[in-house]
Amino acid sequence: MYNHRLARAVPIALFLCPLMTACSNAQTNTAPPTPLFNANFDTAIGTPSGDTTLAAGISGNALTLTGTGSVELAQSLDTSKSYTVMAWVKAGRIGGFQTFISSDGPRNSAFFLQLRDDTKHFAFTAVPAEGGNANFASGQDDVEVGKWYHIAGVYDATEKTLSLYVNGMLQDSVPFMDAYRAPGPLRLGRAKFDGNAVDYASGQLDDAQIFQSALSGAQIQAIAQPLLGKAGTAQAPLPATLALDISKVRARVSPMLYGLMTEEINHAYDGGLYGELLQNRAFLDNANATPHWSLVQDGGTGSMSLDTEQPLNAALPKSLKIQVDGTKSGRVGVRNDGYWGVPIKPQTRYTASFWARVSPDWKGPVTIELDSANGGKPYASAQVKVAGTAWKKYTVTLSTGQVAATTEGRFTLTSKGSGTMWLSLVSLFPPTYKNRANGNRIDLMEKMAAMNPQYLRFPGGNYLEGNTIDERFDWKKTIGPLENRPGHMGPWGYRSTDGMGLMEFFGWCDDLNMDPVLAVYAGYSLGGQYVEPGPKLQPFVQDALDEIEFVIGDQNTKWGKMRAQLGHPKPWNLKYVEIGNEDFFDKSGSYDGRFAQFYDAIKAKYPQLQLISTTMDERTRVKSRKPDVIDEHYYADAREMERKAALYDKYDRSGPKIFVGEWAAFTERVPWQDPQQLNAPTPNMAAALGDAAFMTGMERNSDIVVMHCYAPLFVNVNPGGRQWAPNLLGYNNLTSYAAPSYYAQVMFANNLGDAVLDSTLSGGRRINASVTRNTKSGELFVKVVNPMGYAQSIKMSIGGAKSLAKSGTVTVLQGASQKDTNSLAQPTKIVPVTKPLSNVGSEFSYEAPPFSISVVKLNAK
Repeated sequence: MYNHRLARAVPIALFLCPLMTACSNAQTNTAPPTPLFNANFDTAIGTPSGDTTLAAGISGNALTLTGTGSVELAQSLDTSKSYTVMAWVKAGRIGGFQTFISSDGPRNSAFFLQLRDDTKHFAFTAVPAEGGNANFASGQDDVEVGKWYHIAGVYDATEKTLSLYVNGMLQDSVPFMDAYRAPGPLRLGRAKFDGNAVDYASGQLDDAQIFQSALSGAQIQAIAQPLLGKAGTAQAPLPATLALDISKVRARVSPMLYGLMTEEINHAYDGGLYGELLQNRAFLDNANATPHWSLVQDGGTGSMSLDTEQPLNAALPKSLKIQVDGTKSGRVGVRNDGYWGVPIKPQTRYTASFWARVSPDWKGPVTIELDSANGGKPYASAQVKVAGTAWKKYTVTLSTGQVAATTEGRFTLTSKGSGTMWLSLVSLFPPTYKNRANGNRIDLMEKMAAMNPQYLRFPGGNYLEGNTIDERFDWKKTIGPLENRPGHMGPWGYRSTDGMGLMEFFGWCDDLNMDPVLAVYAGYSLGGQYVEPGPKLQPFVQDALDEIEFVIGDQNTKWGKMRAQLGHPKPWNLKYVEIGNEDFFDKSGSYDGRFAQFYDAIKAKYPQLQLISTTMDERTRVKSRKPDVIDEHYYADAREMERKAALYDKYDRSGPKIFVGEWAAFTERVPWQDPQQLNAPTPNMAAALGDAAFMTGMERNSDIVVMHCYAPLFVNVNPGGRQWAPNLLGYNNLTSYAAPSYYAQVMFANNLGDAVLDSTLSGGRRINASVTRNTKSGELFVKVVNPMGYAQSIKMSIGGAKSLAKSGTVTVLQGASQKDTNSLAQPTKIVPVTKPLSNVGSEFSYEAPPFSISVVKLNAK
């Protein structure tokens, strides 16, 4: 049954009418029609129950509610048609769902004009009779106890939208497709859910009005206006002003401020960025079965089984044994279903490879095909002559013609011959980014390149630690030829091939011109295992020293020589090393000692490296050494993330620098408390607004915040593909899309100066801003975040400029609703739009659209 308290989980994929205009069938004049119900409560109204009284309100008497009473109205409302409900309300408490006006349905109220417990905002929620998608339009401000607010909910039956107005201003508009005629009655002061009376309101309710039509914004504002500004009402904010002086530099912008964080979660690598298209390519995903491989018997007979006799090597101890008894007209072999299918694209060259050996009596060639799940005409095929009882690698090219793209392809290896064949490390790669061998998926790399990242933090994340010490990211087992990499169990419920190994991470850095931020395993794993500081920890310290030598050592060192032999003679530009990951989860209290042991050893050999601590709270903070940098992680709902824009304004500048190594705003369930995966895989516009607000704070304070990166980065959106939400980039095996939060990152990272300017923001409602300048070119970047459902004018005052160009540009990311988002079906619903900006002067006004992130680009010298 639908729970109106969980309405945030409902996916939305509809285009809404523009927020600042009335929808097509709404009234356009300001004179409202005659209401169906109009009560100023100067006399008793309806049938009360429980504790209700009349007392002085905003205008005459008001209905006073104590949290146990309500009023039943005699009037009826057809909730299948357009309607508007409104009232002046004053909350007596914050906490618990509280409904001021509702209409009873069979088991649940058809609508709730309410104060929500989860958001602490007003909302207009509508619920279908049974099934269907419920939704709610949300207010944008926290509600204050004891203040009067005018709230109005509008259902437009033609546009099929719900809209909420607070104090005459549109807050939100969302789709609602399943309206029905509720039997009633209308109620004041409570709601109905699951057949029970719930959500009793506490406070006062005055001037309640109900209309059997969708009122326009102008009409609602005309009704609210006479009492706005009266003593006791929530006051409108002062006009916004942003004053800045280009001659006054507050701080230097960190050159590494924007970057990427990565780990294997949500099939980020295998089934994601890493180019491999076949799942369970080394037959190690299950000890006793062959998931993702099936037997093909097309006119012939045969069998397949796992075999441990004469494996390819110790790293890959199992092979797939295929007994073939084919015929001239039939075939026997195996088929792989890839990661939710094998993607087939037209005019594309694929590279297939496999290791094989055959029995002495083997006869017949092997055919490699890209086909469909049920066989049929192949999209591409090639033949390979396989011979010999010793293991040998075979490689073949498969080229598709003018075929229709599909996510549901298969990889098939068959023979019409006879005998026994053993297979190991069967692989299929599409074209990769920059044609790198064992490389990465092109579309995802291109999206990351557009973010202009300065660094890559790897290999994790929880992926670094593993659930146990044995399941950590053991870097030495991830380098060298693929056939020498055993892979390992990851912490998120599936096995990693380690095809994305240490060299591949650095190749990723090379391809996107990023510096590495290397995390080294520090003796703690997620399941609680840890290594005591001292002799037992020393092998892990030495392993970290070896890894650093592999990265920056010259070719006269053991591990520097190994790097050169693997194809990269030049050392990488390593500046930062992170010791562990989220060691504040270690309840043993051992991190201080572990960090000190790593710190001393690394600093002794590589004093130039900046070392990062992973504990951020006072209980686990390192005290025996002073870290160069502290890694802080923040996952918070969008409103809280918005508040964190001021987090670093007053941080101690004498302590370590800050690396915000993981952060993201969410708008649904807490990511780690969503076992049924009801959250959308990628964030919506509301989350993007919270993210952008937080980024303005990190930019303003980039003298102390030296780096930050959103996490997680990737998600495979197929069923079963993800373990966490939200994420920046979503994909299946064929296509991908970027979330609104991604575009916020692109806008911020590509419009950044080298100096933070002194600026003062005042007035407005919940506006956040940052100002940076390129001191060489004179380019000025003003970033403005308006999370409200209405436009806000900002008066900009620019001082200290000898010359100021009279025109500029503005790039805007805007949602019609805060719940709007992108998806595979609608990948570009929300994208930045750049347009000219004229009439620029030392003082000018910019109107920030509703639900928008703006980057104003000017030139001042």
